[in-house]
Amino acid sequence: MKRSILIPISLLCATVAWADTINYLNSGPAVTFGPISNAKVGSSGRFNPAVPATNGDVSRISILDLSANVQLRGLGEFNTVIENMTDKVDSIATTFEDFGTGDASVGDVLSGINTLESTFDDNIELLADSFYIKPGAIVSLPLTPWNFKSGSFGTFSLSGSSLTQARASILHGPIAFDIDAQQIIDSSADDEELDPIDFIRTTSSLYLKQAQVFNADIAWSRELPAIDFTSRQGINAVAGLRATLIAYNLQKNLYPIKELARQATDDSGVLMDDITDDVTGGFSDFNYNVSLDAGITLQRQETLLGITLYHLNSPELDYDVLGGNCASITDANDQLDCFHAEFFASIGDITLQESHRLTPSMTVDISHTFLDNSVAVAGAIDLWRKNDLFGDQSQQLNLGLMLQPTQWYWPRLRLGYGKDLLDPEPTQLGLGLSLFNFLQIDTQITAVLADLFSDDLSTQGNSLRSASASASINLAF
Repeated sequence: MKRSILIPISLLCATVAWADTINYLNSGPAVTFGPISNAKVGSSGRFNPAVPATNGDVSRISILDLSANVQLRGLGEFNTVIENMTDKVDSIATTFEDFGTGDASVGDVLSGINTLESTFDDNIELLADSFYIKPGAIVSLPLTPWNFKSGSFGTFSLSGSSLTQARASILHGPIAFDIDAQQIIDSSADDEELDPIDFIRTTSSLYLKQAQVFNADIAWSRELPAIDFTSRQGINAVAGLRATLIAYNLQKNLYPIKELARQATDDSGVLMDDITDDVTGGFSDFNYNVSLDAGITLQRQETLLGITLYHLNSPELDYDVLGGNCASITDANDQLDCFHAEFFASIGDITLQESHRLTPSMTVDISHTFLDNSVAVAGAIDLWRKNDLFGDQSQQLNLGLMLQPTQWYWPRLRLGYGKDLLDPEPTQLGLGLSLFNFLQIDTQITAVLADLFSDDLSTQGNSLRSASASASINLAF
């Protein structure tokens, strides 16, 4: 019984898909310090389309660039729910065994079930309000970005990436156990285990959203003609434009918790196969759209200011429709999923027909270098909030320190610090290392630092918000 109740909850952590785009998930050295451009790091030029021409004679292409990330909220509540449910399930199992030996009454068993009912309802509601997990990864196309310098016509760049991301959460509906004394007596007389799945009545469900996005972009950048002001101030201005072809598939799936629990009890392998088929099966049909970005850099001696405008045309990406015309569905399980989806849509928890609009956004970054770019300090900020593919909002502030010896055999060190201005309590800390001027390893963790080492496991779990890791091999020439 314990296994049958806990498995559908633990599936939240087991359901993982691959993950994200440059505008939603940082890659390479940007994992450490965000969208900061510098000629000595592999992520240079992936954000501001003006950077390839700004970096002059330096070009970088990636042989391998893979980043993985997981974001989550309410891990402490998740751990609390597991502990609470384990205690209650163990208590009922013990009471039912005592009833079989005459040491407990039917009333004792019913009392335990009523306690489990209220505890289950409260805990699922707690998870619905506070918990989600969002794993993802981004892979850049090998041998990109590819830059072609055409003299007075400017610099052309080609690049590509693949992003996949999933978001799992719980939808809460009232939970009740429909069982009476006679059923308890019959189960004991037949020497059968009392399985609460047989008696549970609820619409509570696992809600899984997933996205697969392929980006192919072409960018153009060129030094702007000098004007009187820039000439007097010694400022070099470069502008850039980028067009990105987006091939995408956005899906939503809903799984009633009762059916998840039953399948997990019968054959957890079949359950995971069903979820995997749902996740991967929809990635065969893609929709397409185009996004337009623009950027400018202003450089005066060792100081570089960059301004990047994303999604100027505000493209819209549509999700597959969830629910609708449930009566016409012949498969009983699919029909049940459909009815559950329509119920949660009716109470405003989800939207059956949904789209994600890539709203225009602006990022400003500034850096200053010392000792021929051997040392650099930099920062970047989103001027207004951004929505990710699943509607979660953020507004990032990043600061970075780069120690970059000129000699190729010395390691290069990157340190990063960041804040989400919409949720300033957690702190992002990043650490990156480059070896032999081509291998780059970057990591990041975001947590409420004061709570991260708390003795209370719930407080400690709630402190963790995200973690990332990236490995890239790139060549400079």
